[in-house]
Amino acid sequence: MRTIAMLGAAALAAMSAAADAAPTISFAGGTGTTAPGTTVFQDFEGYTSGSWADTNTQFVNPTGTNNARPAFGSTGNFAAIRANGSYTVNFGPTNLFSFVLGSLDSYNSLNLLLADGSSVSYAGGEIIGGLSYVSGNRTSATSNGVVTYNANGGPQIVGATFMSGKSSFEIDNLAAAVPEPSTWAMMIFGFGAIAGAMRHRRRAARALA
Repeated sequence: MRTIAMLGAAALAAMSAAADAAPTISFAGGTGTTAPGTTVFQDFEGYTSGSWADTNTQFVNPTGTNNARPAFGSTGNFAAIRANGSYTVNFGPTNLFSFVLGSLDSYNSLNLLLADGSSVSYAGGEIIGGLSYVSGNRTSATSNGVVTYNANGGPQIVGATFMSGKSSFEIDNLAAAVPEPSTWAMMIFGFGAIAGAMRHRRRAARALA
């Protein structure tokens, strides 16, 4: 009986840890400024307007019948994920991932990829943390703005897949936090340690030959 209770407690603790590991979400409606500490790494300007990528995703400049430029912070090209389309972006591990969102719809969805191999999915209003919004509105600050995901001490974010059940899911200015100096130092130290170990193995192998 005690063993069962211990197993149950362990399962609850694991579930709690998993919940705590999910990124926290903040939404700044009515603004186009990506989160402090982040740098834009994809603004879609490198694509020809009207070109396509991934699954049914189009990079467009003018607002059209089935897509609308995000009302805040978007200039030039933006990405429109069409009906049953998806767009995936992968990047280095980061604690912050941010992007400009346009006319959020209930049929839009997002899957965040985490460094431990897991993922977290959001649909409709969950994308902006469950806040109230006017679905599909092209100008409302409740459905246009900047959404930011913070790893918050859990597994870092390494990618994202944007999906839409209908036309369209409009996004622009994908941004991520650059590693902090201490993180760079740890990475450099780690690479040095690996290189040193490899040299040691080679010397040991030569000595045995």
